[in-house]
Amino acid sequence: MFKKITNACVKFVERYLPDAFIFAILLTIIVCILAIFKTGKSAIDLVTFWGKGFWSLLWFSMQMVLILVTGHALAQAPIIKKALTKIASI
Repeated sequence: MFKKITNACVKFVERYLPDAFIFAILLTIIVCILAIFKTGKSAIDLVTFWGKGFWSLLWFSMQMVLILVTGHALAQAPIIKKALTKIASI
């Protein structure tokens, strides 16, 4: 019974819910239009601000990727895996 309900919900969402990328694009456009009217800046200025702000996040995001990759590699090491298994069993 629960499986039928779940499958029906999944089919509905897959058919009618747009991709998350569409929401990101629409929200970016809405914010850009509102920013043009609220700040009085040109569209070129806003694109420049957006580009500079986006790429300034690259430094932080690469640090987070490095943490994830090294953490995963460390957790897969046999000694650490045994220790984590013992800790989890407590």
